[in-house]
Amino acid sequence: MILIAGSGQLAAAIEQRVRASGHPVERLRPCGDDADGLDPALCRRADVLVLAADDDAGNVDLALRARRIKPELRLVVRLFDTALASYLGEAIPDVSILSMSRITAPVLAAAARRLLDEPSAPTRTRHRQHTRSARPFQADRILLGALLCLFLLVFPSALFFSKALDLSYIDALYFVWTTVMTVGYGDISLRDAPAAVKLFGMALMLAGASFIAVLFALLSDWVLSRRLDMLYGRTRERGNGHVIIVGAGNIGFSVAELLAADGMRVVIIERSADSRNIAALRLAGHHAIIADATRRETLELAALERAALIVTVTEVDAINLQIALHAREMNVPVIMRMASPELSALVCERGDGIAFSLIVEAAEAFAQQAVCALGKSE
Repeated sequence: MILIAGSGQLAAAIEQRVRASGHPVERLRPCGDDADGLDPALCRRADVLVLAADDDAGNVDLALRARRIKPELRLVVRLFDTALASYLGEAIPDVSILSMSRITAPVLAAAARRLLDEPSAPTRTRHRQHTRSARPFQADRILLGALLCLFLLVFPSALFFSKALDLSYIDALYFVWTTVMTVGYGDISLRDAPAAVKLFGMALMLAGASFIAVLFALLSDWVLSRRLDMLYGRTRERGNGHVIIVGAGNIGFSVAELLAADGMRVVIIERSADSRNIAALRLAGHHAIIADATRRETLELAALERAALIVTVTEVDAINLQIALHAREMNVPVIMRMASPELSALVCERGDGIAFSLIVEAAEAFAQQAVCALGKSE
């Protein structure tokens, strides 16, 4: 008999598939005051225990407690953390450890390969030629306005002092520039100039110092913002025929590794700068952009219009669907991860992309593993 622990959609889907295969199956229910308690009698009758909750610590705890009740019980455990999964696999025998990323990443990568191997669309070739970005340079309007005001201050003032001090225009321009920049070498001064010229010079000093302070602040902000853009990978992708992966979690990371092994150029978009996989992806040579992929500007940075394919694997169905609709406008094929089986089926029926339900794919894999473990125990 197969015993399934878990109260989510995955556990229900596993139970449905095991039951459809004709094998005896039961769901583990809370026992006594302990919400995670095991019914010892039910545990002893089971041949295989499937732990399908989304809580790593809870699954490990139940696995160890079940083994104390029945040492020969075979286990199928869902674990997210790879280090914990490796340790548990070494610590106890007859345990099969599965994760959503290990199950779904190969499925998504295989679907991507099928699309990329289709010769019909020219955008799906593995072309790596770098092309110049068609996106025009966008200057900072405030910075340009400050520069314009500075020039409007300097050049007319130079004309005024060239007349007032009987200087050549170049000498007057030099005097105004040293005054505005607060350098003041002292080779030209207003000590013997008329009072009106001195007053104008004082006003020029005040205006110049104010403009320079604003200008330096704007320049510092511009340099810092460009530096942050570089650090966060917010630079225009120049490649052609690349694959865009939205989401740098375990699934996105695994898909990127599988496609990179096939020689594909991969661009990653991840919203969180704290993602633990970003450093590893960049170390592997991938272009990782830290930004919101639902924004058109972000997709433009990833050169969506020149991409061969986009794979969106965030944890939110609505985000994946929104990105897919943006990609459809560019006639770029989409493969997306979906939690909802119904929404996944609807997306495929409408032709808005190729959607894979994690629940469907994972439930099938867990059910097969449970049935296989049951066969070994008999």
